[in-house]
Amino acid sequence: MKSINELKILISMLKKYRGYATTLVTLYINGDRPIPDIVNMLREEWAVSGNIKDKTTRNHVQDAIDRIIGMLKGTPKAPPNGLVVFAGFHMISPGNYTWVSYVVIPPFKISTFKYICDMTFHTELLEEGANTTSTYGIIIVERGEAVIALLRGNYWEIVKKVQFFVPNKHSAGGQSALRYKRQTEHLAEVFYKMLADSANEIFLKIEDLKGIIVSGPGPTKEDFLKEDALDYRLKDKVIAIVDACCPDEYGVIETIRKASSHIKDNEYVHAKELLDTLMEYAVRKSNYVVFGRDAAMKALKYGAARVILVSENVGEEEILNLVMEGDRKGIKVEVIPKAVEESKMLDQTFGGYAAILQYPITTLEANQNDS
Repeated sequence: MKSINELKILISMLKKYRGYATTLVTLYINGDRPIPDIVNMLREEWAVSGNIKDKTTRNHVQDAIDRIIGMLKGTPKAPPNGLVVFAGFHMISPGNYTWVSYVVIPPFKISTFKYICDMTFHTELLEEGANTTSTYGIIIVERGEAVIALLRGNYWEIVKKVQFFVPNKHSAGGQSALRYKRQTEHLAEVFYKMLADSANEIFLKIEDLKGIIVSGPGPTKEDFLKEDALDYRLKDKVIAIVDACCPDEYGVIETIRKASSHIKDNEYVHAKELLDTLMEYAVRKSNYVVFGRDAAMKALKYGAARVILVSENVGEEEILNLVMEGDRKGIKVEVIPKAVEESKMLDQTFGGYAAILQYPITTLEANQNDS
């Protein structure tokens, strides 16, 4: 597994399997652990399982252990990130079983060894790792109005809106301009303090907060930061100050786009960049891109794709098959989360599939004709 998103899709699929009694085997092997030691342990478990009274359960467990030993033999040690094996007979209906097995190298380190036989696969450790994605805070501030948002993994959300009356800076008739200015500045300070208090309360609770982006129209965002009301621990986390249209959903999307160079490790940003690249190819190099399942699968089959883009909505099993085929061909398969707004275009217009090619489509067509 090369991405958290692919791992989440695999976890969703694994949760659907059910065994006859405790016959599904989950095996977590921590990094660099000698595989011969694991094989010896499995042989001991095979012998112990001979005491299981129910014949179907006994046969399923011993058969699963035999097959897992066969998969692991010949490997000196687990990869640095560790290894997770899910294997067993999925019960389609009573008396009707099908063998399923997945050997996973996760995109993070496994530090625990576990061997479990149960009616379901145990994905908890993978889920824990998949959910520890970095979080970024977003503050969009306009005069008298602001939103606080979070960008986590492949989605974002507005968690709080802050509003307070701050008059415009122009002078009112019949009032002293200097007095009016002082009143306006005081109200602005009150608003900035309210906003900072809300941001402090929300962001200081987040242990994995990686950075904060402050945005908004005009100089208001800089004025807010000058007030120095943010907690000192949060001030050090401000990684970007960018312009954005307004404190609402559109402003959040614009903020993420304009700050993308500072948050390239984020899945949402990565997916948007992939779709931007796809559209750029479609406009400027249309002979290097194909759309639709059939065309994308042909590009994968003939090794012509540089990258395959597939929507999360095509389904877990389809995505995993594509990822595994891509690994065999040395072609990256990128999953576009449905939380990314542009993914609707990939779904509705192109059926959820697209491919950027290594060479022009005419060469791909010629290869097909030759074969």
